Amino acid sequence: MEIFKTMKLDDYPKTYNNVVKNSATANFDRRTIVFATLAHAVEPGSVVTSTGTLYTSGTDALLCLSYAEAGSDVPVIVADRLIYVYPEAIRAVMGSATNAALAALTANGNIRLTSDDVVIAE
Repeated sequence: MEIFKTMKLDDYPKTYNNVVKNSATANFDRRTIVFATLAHAVEPGSVVTSTGTLYTSGTDALLCLSYAEAGSDVPVIVADRLIYVYPEAIRAVMGSATNAALAALTANGNIRLTSDDVVIAE
């Protein structure tokens, strides 16, 4: 029982549902891309470029919704369009590149962010 008292979001494997809040239709919210070379292992919330490298800056950004090991010809499920995502899930994975990644992901309006959770003081 003691283990459950200390668990945090980062202490267990993330899933699609930890990243995606809502989508208009399941037909368009995700797609699979096969990367010729995936440079690093990814998890839901990771942001990569179309060449399979981890995102650091720029406009080329894809939001990963599945786990994948680095390698050749690697399929990864990524966010497509008509989807709302939790920014804190991306923040937990991307660290210092978070703000640039969020800006790149939401630039064309296909991916939208939910509001951050607000803590109300009592």
